[in-house]
Amino acid sequence: MGEKILVVDDEPGIVKLVSVVLAKEGYEIIGAFDGEEALKRLSEEEPDLVILDISMPGMDGWEVCTRIKENPKHKDIPVIMLTALGHLSEEFRGLKMGAVRYIVKPFNAKDLVVAVDRVLGRTGRK
Repeated sequence: MGEKILVVDDEPGIVKLVSVVLAKEGYEIIGAFDGEEALKRLSEEEPDLVILDISMPGMDGWEVCTRIKENPKHKDIPVIMLTALGHLSEEFRGLKMGAVRYIVKPFNAKDLVVAVDRVLGRTGRK
C-alpha cells in the first residue's frame, strides 16, 4: 500500500477528483469534509501528507494548519494547501504557517501529482 494522504475540502467533488488522481499513482486516500473531521482523521489515520483547502465553513484551513503545526505529534506532516484563494499574500501566509506547497484551484492534475511526489520523495517518476 502506498503512502496515506488526507484530502480535506468541503466540496465532495474536489475530494473525489483529488482522490481519483492520486489513487491512480498508488497513494491511499483518506477524505475529510471540514476542519473538525480533518483533525479527527489526522489522529486516527496518521497520514504522510495533508492536502488542505482553506475556505471551509466552521474551522477553516488556516486554523487546521495551525493546529497541525502546533501539535508535536503531527507538526512534521507536510501540508499542501489546495485552494481557490490565489492572492500572493495568501500564498505567503500559507507557506509562512508551514505549508510546503500552495496550489491554486482550478489546478492541473499532473502538477498536483508532481507536487505530491516531490513532497513525499518519489523522484524520478514519469
